[in-house]
Amino acid sequence: MRPTLLAVFLWFILSVAAASEGSFKVAALKVMPVTGDPAANYATFERLARQGAAAGARLIVTPECYLDGYMGNPKFTPGMTREKLPGVAEAIDGPWVRKARALARELKVHVLFGFSELRGGKVYNTISILAPDGSLAGRYAKSHIGGGELYEAGNELPVFETALGKMGILICFDRQPPENARTLTLKGAQFIVVPAYGRKSTPTDEDILMRARSQENGVYVIYTSPYNAFVADPVGEMVSQVRDEVDGLMLADIVLDQRIHDRHALQNRRPEMYGQLTAKPLEKTKSP
Repeated sequence: MRPTLLAVFLWFILSVAAASEGSFKVAALKVMPVTGDPAANYATFERLARQGAAAGARLIVTPECYLDGYMGNPKFTPGMTREKLPGVAEAIDGPWVRKARALARELKVHVLFGFSELRGGKVYNTISILAPDGSLAGRYAKSHIGGGELYEAGNELPVFETALGKMGILICFDRQPPENARTLTLKGAQFIVVPAYGRKSTPTDEDILMRARSQENGVYVIYTSPYNAFVADPVGEMVSQVRDEVDGLMLADIVLDQRIHDRHALQNRRPEMYGQLTAKPLEKTKSP
């Protein structure tokens, strides 16, 4: 039976609508890096990046400070000081970042590559954005520093225009102040990537918190740390998750559909009431 004109028209409209929705697969490395061994960490990154690309991933994400093993935190690197840290950091055009750029070009994928970045004599906790042509498409430096970290704080919350969509990045503790994810959303981010580090996994400040951030902002959240990697969709549901102590990959499909930013909490905001958000941070209350 020949299709009717109406059926053909509806098929065309649905096809156009589907084509207008961006979609891609992400591969997040759920790997505990070896402290102070960039060669070993890069080898694991390359192996898993190739595996992710072979599975169809267009975005490969490492944990926070993956290349050096998060050496800017004395809690995990005893004896580390601000004076010693530049000696183990990598410049944005350093040899390991160049190798990662070459791999991104070879695999034709986007890569978010975490490392301790030496910049102007200071060291930042940086995620570099490597494009499929091997170029450096941008970088983000962790903006909220705590827990004894020796890194300099970044001072921007940029949203990056990519072929995959509008991307925001938060690094580990950046995820906790709710203003950060909301700011990225108001700047147009469709998905927020959260590379992190930790030697334990706690659902309260990972799964629950990130699902809340995705649901309240109507965005995808891609989270990865050594023991927990997952994706929460724009309504706060888990798309995919891998949690254990075995190194591996978390794969998930991201579909930038009509759910993005479709939240009453966004449309019905009253910014004139939120002035306190820019006030001086609260002092910690002392126990009597």
